[in-house]
Amino acid sequence: MKGKDALAYVLYNLGCIHPFILSRIVALAELSYLKENKRRLTDLKYTGMQAAFYIENLNEIIAGDDCFRKREGDPSKRILGCIEYVCEPGNLDEDKKYLDEAMERAYDLTDSELNELVVKDEYYRYLIS
Repeated sequence: MKGKDALAYVLYNLGCIHPFILSRIVALAELSYLKENKRRLTDLKYTGMQAAFYIENLNEIIAGDDCFRKREGDPSKRILGCIEYVCEPGNLDEDKKYLDEAMERAYDLTDSELNELVVKDEYYRYLIS
């Protein structure tokens, strides 16, 4: 699955969310897929350390597709920016179930709980290597 398609699918289903949350949800799906299939779900590249990570070239991926829209936040008012996907996403294969499960698992978690769920996973090191 192309990373861009995974990002689009999550954003289309969840609406406008912060890149931090987006990256954790997709990474959570990647980890589940990796455990079951011994290979990666997407072609996204992650850079990270023990307690944090990010998706490489996320800004370029978003800028390269007019269906991705960025909404700027206002730090002075404690309003975070977010990204949304405004087009119908492409038809994903049966592997989209991993994204669906990750979105469901993340639903009631705080940002720090979601981050911890990913970075404390035994397969996390394979995701960022």
